[in-house]
Amino acid sequence: MNILLLLVLLALPAVPARPTEPLTLIHWNDFHARNQPWVTALEGDSAVVGGAARLAWMLDSLRAAHPEALALHAGDEFTGTPVSSLTRGASQIALLNLLRPDAFVPGNHEFDYGWDTLRARLAQARFPVVCANLADSAGAPAFPPCVVLERSALRVAVIGVTLPGLAQSVLPGNLGGLRTTDPAAAVNRLLDSLEAVSEVQIALTHQGVEADRALARACPRLEAIVGGHRHAELFEPLVEAGVPILQAGEQGKYLGLFRAEVDTAAGRLVAFTGRLLPVRAEAGLAVRAEVGSLVRAQETAVSAELDRVVGRLARPWVRSEAGESNVGNWVADATARLTGRPVAFMNSGGLRADLPAGPVTLRQVWELHPFGNRLVGFDLSGEELRRAVLFQANQSRDLLQVSGLRYRVRRESGEVLELSVGGEPVDPEGIYGVAANEYIAAHAEKYFGFALEDRLVTDLGWTDRDLTAAALQQAGEVDARVEGRIRVE
Repeated sequence: MNILLLLVLLALPAVPARPTEPLTLIHWNDFHARNQPWVTALEGDSAVVGGAARLAWMLDSLRAAHPEALALHAGDEFTGTPVSSLTRGASQIALLNLLRPDAFVPGNHEFDYGWDTLRARLAQARFPVVCANLADSAGAPAFPPCVVLERSALRVAVIGVTLPGLAQSVLPGNLGGLRTTDPAAAVNRLLDSLEAVSEVQIALTHQGVEADRALARACPRLEAIVGGHRHAELFEPLVEAGVPILQAGEQGKYLGLFRAEVDTAAGRLVAFTGRLLPVRAEAGLAVRAEVGSLVRAQETAVSAELDRVVGRLARPWVRSEAGESNVGNWVADATARLTGRPVAFMNSGGLRADLPAGPVTLRQVWELHPFGNRLVGFDLSGEELRRAVLFQANQSRDLLQVSGLRYRVRRESGEVLELSVGGEPVDPEGIYGVAANEYIAAHAEKYFGFALEDRLVTDLGWTDRDLTAAALQQAGEVDARVEGRIRVE
C-alpha cells in the first residue's frame, strides 16, 4: 500500500461499532399437562424426561444465567393427562402461576373445556396472555394483542397469534362466538406502532411451522417467531425471509434457548444461535420443590380412582395416524358393539397415547382419550360411504379407524375395489347406522369430504373414554391386531 495513503487512513477517525444488546428467549410449547416425568426416546436411548418440577428448575437456572431472558409459552398447556381434564385446566393455571411465563398465547386445546371456562381460568393467571387475531362476535379483541416487556436496555414487543383454523380444531360450541382473523394482517397492523415503542418485535404463535413460515414471509420485519401446535423439534432456528422460527417439541421434553445480539439503532438481530435443551428428569436431578409439591398434591387428589386397573393387554396398543392400528381397531369395535351400530369410526388423532402390554388403569384410558368426547350416531348411505372412503384414501394424517367397514381403494384412479359392511358388499342405496365421536360429526367435511348438514345426529349416551373403560372391563384381556381393514394401493 502507498505509504501516504496508509498515513491518511490511519489519521481518519475510527468508525464506532454499532451498539448491541443481548436478547435471550427461553421457550416451550404443547406441554399438554405432562406434569409428571415420562419415559421416551432421547438421543437414541430411553430416558426419563419432563415433569413440571424439573422444567421449573431448569427455567430458574436459565433465568439466573441470563437475567435479560424472556420466557415464552406457545400454547396448548391444557389436555393430555387426567388431572387437567378433571380440574378443567385449573391444575395447569396453578402450575403456570409458579413458572410465570412472560407471555402465553392460547392454543386450540385451551378451548377444550369451553370459552367460559377458559375465561374463568385465565382470570386467575398471574402472567400475560396475548392474542392479536381472536375477536368476539362484535369484533372486540378477546385478549390483549401484545405485551411490551423491558429487559436491560431492550424493549421487546410480543404479539400473540393463534391458528386461523381454530374453529376446525375445537368443538363448535367451545368458542362461544369467538372468531379468528388473518394472522399476518393482525401482526402487520401492530408493527408500525410497536416499532415506535420497542427495539424488538416477536410473534408468539400457535399455528405450526408451515404457517409460521408463511407469517415470516408476510411479516419480514419481525425479529423472531416462537411457535407451537405441530410439536416440531427445531434443534436450531429455521430461518424464513430472514426471520428465525423456534419450536421446542412437546410435553416438556425440551426447553428452547435462543440467544441473539440486537442492533439497537436498527432494531434488528445481527447474530443469533438457538438450541433445544433436554429436560432430563432421572432420579437425583434437581427440581423446584414448590412445583413438585403442587404436582404431588394434585395427583393425590385424583389417584384413588384413576389408578384402578380396568383390563389387561396381551400386546401393546400402538397408534398410527396414517394407517390402520390395533388400538384403533379395538376402540372402533368396542364403539360399534356397545352402541349397536353396524359401522363405527374413530379418528386417529383422537387417540393420544400408546399403551404397553400388561395391566391397563383408568388413568391410561384417560390419557388415551383425553378429550372425553361424546359418542353420537347418524346414518350414511352406501354411496356416502363410498365417497367417504375415497376421501380417506387421500389423507396423510388423522385417518379414520373403522369397525364393521372394510375397504380397498386404488388412490391414483379413484377406484373403490372393495367396500363391505359386516362382510356384505355395500348397497349404494342402502342406509347404514354409524357411531363416531362428536368431533368427527362436527367436522365431517374434514373426514368424509362432505358435511352432515341437517341430518339427525343423536347422542348415544357414552363418552369415548367411559366406553373404552367399560369395554376393557367386560373383555378382561385384549389381544388387538391389525387386520387389513383399510387397504390403499
